[in-house]
Amino acid sequence: MGTEEDERTTPNYSDDNYDINNDDWRKNPILSDTYILPTVSVPADRVHSLLNSGSGNGGGGILVPFLASHIADFDHIHPRIKLVRDVPKSPLSSDQKGRNESTDNNKRRTLNKCIPKKLVLLDPSRVLSLSRNQKEYRNKHNREHQENHLTEAVGSKETIQQQTNQQEHIHQQLCQSFPLMDENTIETLASYSILPGPNFTISIPYHRQTPNHILSKLLPSSAHPPPTGYEQIGHVLHLNLKKRHIPHRHLIGSVLLDRLSPRIRTVVHKVGEVGGPYRTYDMEVVAGEDDTNVSLVEDGLMINFDLRKVYWSTRLSGERTRLLKDCIRDGDVVADAFCGVGAFCVRAAVEKGCVVYANDLNHSAVLYCRDNASKNGIAVMPSNSVAIGSNFDTISHERESETTFKVVCGDAFDFIQNLGSLPTSPDHLIMNFPLAAADFLGALRWWPTSLRSGENAKSLSKRTRVHLYTFARADEGNASSANGNTKSRDAMEVAVDLVAEGLIPEGGATEKTKFRRSFLNDLGCNVVTREVRDVAPGKVVIYVSFDVSRSLVRFMQGDFMV
Repeated sequence: MGTEEDERTTPNYSDDNYDINNDDWRKNPILSDTYILPTVSVPADRVHSLLNSGSGNGGGGILVPFLASHIADFDHIHPRIKLVRDVPKSPLSSDQKGRNESTDNNKRRTLNKCIPKKLVLLDPSRVLSLSRNQKEYRNKHNREHQENHLTEAVGSKETIQQQTNQQEHIHQQLCQSFPLMDENTIETLASYSILPGPNFTISIPYHRQTPNHILSKLLPSSAHPPPTGYEQIGHVLHLNLKKRHIPHRHLIGSVLLDRLSPRIRTVVHKVGEVGGPYRTYDMEVVAGEDDTNVSLVEDGLMINFDLRKVYWSTRLSGERTRLLKDCIRDGDVVADAFCGVGAFCVRAAVEKGCVVYANDLNHSAVLYCRDNASKNGIAVMPSNSVAIGSNFDTISHERESETTFKVVCGDAFDFIQNLGSLPTSPDHLIMNFPLAAADFLGALRWWPTSLRSGENAKSLSKRTRVHLYTFARADEGNASSANGNTKSRDAMEVAVDLVAEGLIPEGGATEKTKFRRSFLNDLGCNVVTREVRDVAPGKVVIYVSFDVSRSLVRFMQGDFMV
């Protein structure tokens, strides 16, 4: 960054000379960064105006473009480097001792005696480097500058001498010390009697550096760039390492554990892909405790589970919050077909006083859901059985029964079908299972379309709002369809067609109809879509919301005269 003493190179280990021990990496000398920075000695009462562009005082932030904060390596340091330092009380070197005895420094002390000073750290690359042509121009400009001042000086010989000994001396010192600094800045600093200060040495130990910065030094070139993404789940840090990182997973885990403790006690790496009926995945503990029983807080609620036994995604927290804020009203009846450990339905019960019916195929998730509800003050309804096929025939959920919270373990198709036997339909049906949620929509055909004993017209006219999440990819190129539309679909229209196929499959059609949103809306579904997040190149999670209208259910049951 300017001179040899302050230029640094970060070693990039090749596979041939790579030899980093997973336990002894902290002792590696390459981790300690040392910077030698130029400074200016600024009167204490001028520091604020020179470093703040919005200041109304003189200076107007004129030093901001030259500050050491522009050094890219300092972006990886925590806490941030302090740009303003106290002037050292003792000399830093024998050379400086000699300079203190020189005539120039005697003049400097005379000009600045009794004035409190601070050192402001500068970026060497912005003030030190200078080409030959720039040096010749600067020298010529200095001579002209001196001549102009001598010509314009008015008054006694003492005034001329003062101009020469003070302004020109300071101007010359600044020009020589900071050849890249522009003339306007030089003149402003000289007018405030601001002089170059001693070089300031900063040593940055590894524990002030970010994990990514540390790994960029420790990993061999074949493993670059280092991993940057991870998910924190309670005290567990979850990594999804790329193939190039796998041989160094224990080193990576050790660095992350060191820098992120004490809030992180375990680092795991996902082995294989999410799969199986419970959407879980194998994992390897690469650093820290072998403990995946986590406790975390989401919007003030405590949630507990074993990460090895259930599916969890911290990234869905914002989506849960959005759904509760924008869609769920106080006291609504909410059915959650894929409830997991209860993150959404427990929040709905606590934050909105909702009546909740929940289901999951994973028995462990059901137990955690019930336990999390109880720990957050929700009275969980006893269940005679949590086996597949449990139904709600004997359950009443009047609005005043705000403590209703029941969780069963079973197939989502059966759960959705059995919701039709409730005295009134739920206000909301949550289907957050992007892999195959649309496949379970056929269960809605078992919901009633006519009045049953004890029901009134108001209960029949009530519409359940489905909130479904599904994976989708936009069409590639022009894609013709059975309805003659050759326009390519975006991911949201693909998702709507997946929902339409789940509700009203086209059977043995050789070519599926596309752009079926208007068809669903004609049945009173009021379809709304929104892109949630990317999960892979070209693959996104889409939120599809629609009403379960009477016309839709009748059409699903084969009554096409709707």
